[in-house]
Amino acid sequence: MALLGRRRSTTRLAPELDDSDLGKVRKRLVERGSSGGRSLAVAMIEQLLRDSGRDWDRRAHRLSVLAESASPPLQRSWAEEQVQDPDAQLLFAWGILLRARYEEQPVPGETREALDACERAVALRPEDPTPWVVRLGLLRLWRRPAAEVFPLWDEIVRRDPWNREAHFQMLGYLSPWECGSHAQTVDFLDRVRAGAAPTAPTAGLEIAALIDLYQGTLDQGGLEALTAVHLWSRPNAVAALDRALADWPRPGYLTHAAAVADLNLLAYALVQAKRAGEAGEVFRAIGGLATAYPWGLESGEPLATFAAGQQRATG
Repeated sequence: MALLGRRRSTTRLAPELDDSDLGKVRKRLVERGSSGGRSLAVAMIEQLLRDSGRDWDRRAHRLSVLAESASPPLQRSWAEEQVQDPDAQLLFAWGILLRARYEEQPVPGETREALDACERAVALRPEDPTPWVVRLGLLRLWRRPAAEVFPLWDEIVRRDPWNREAHFQMLGYLSPWECGSHAQTVDFLDRVRAGAAPTAPTAGLEIAALIDLYQGTLDQGGLEALTAVHLWSRPNAVAALDRALADWPRPGYLTHAAAVADLNLLAYALVQAKRAGEAGEVFRAIGGLATAYPWGLESGEPLATFAAGQQRATG
């Protein structure tokens, strides 16, 4: 993987972040789609996931990007041909989850297929938390009750206590915009902060929660939207940004698969908090690898928003 802090001459959207091996496979999948060389594409995916070993954090990051990059026909055909391959089942299930997020109403038949694929993956590799993470995401889409969601959560943290994707899923589920409340969100964040190491894959959770609260307040419009910027001056927000700013940009401090994504969260939060002048070191650590979230939240043009924030911070 590329080292954080490496300078790049251009800014680009990089779903793979600094995972260069993943970037090569993603480029091939996006450029060629499902046409030609299907066997080679599958072989590349297999090797990439095999190389992840039991690094569940890296495996989840790679599966998420591959599920967005590989065509649905390729995902389905691989899963149908390799029923005994847990990676094939997980890629298929994760692809359905990602596509369902963009639908007004998830398709029940596809959701059932994804749940079945997760069940097969659990049986084939019981120690892997990832099938449970995908299940959690599917139940979240359906706004299922806590009695159904929390048993999945227990299975995940038993296998991988600080699974980034699962924590971000639960953060959304427990938010007042979905099935929870502000109090539940605060309690969840307090428990994670008390138990996780500062460099755990969950490092960005608190910043993400602040961004979600800020965006949710803006979305309310009216007086709430006009005063949303004051959320960043609250003591908890100032403390969270200060803690992250002190350590995250240092080379080698954050080493989890989505470290660059968390640095994007921090840079965005500092810009929104009118602290862009302090974000220069963060942008240098990002090295031009921009993420669609959160830069695309307001304008829908993440690269332009990223570039504007970077200019304010480093110009």
